[in-house]
Amino acid sequence: MGSSRTIAENPPTEPTVLGKSLRIDGSAQENELENRIKNLDQLVHSIHVALHQVSFSGKLHALDLTTELLVKIKATHNMFRVAQILSEPARQSLLSRVGNSVNDLEMVIAAQFDVEMT
Repeated sequence: MGSSRTIAENPPTEPTVLGKSLRIDGSAQENELENRIKNLDQLVHSIHVALHQVSFSGKLHALDLTTELLVKIKATHNMFRVAQILSEPARQSLLSRVGNSVNDLEMVIAAQFDVEMT
């Protein structure tokens, strides 16, 4: 416990070389995760708008699905924003959960709307 306290009290302005590279990688990973969330939101939103413009027998189900996905994407984005303000190790734990949620959302969207996620 003493070593944890020492680490927590180290000022963030004195990172080691390894620490700097980890922070850069962490920021890059967070940026990528945020971009994936935003891309999912834009994709599902555009699908939702397109569904409003056409008429077919399963339209209500498809609109319900897109609405549900939009809510889940918003919740995932909110979790991401919370993770950004947490300190370690809670931060990494929540970011990992957000990453898993984004992966799940991408799989559902790909399967339900026959979209290839890259």
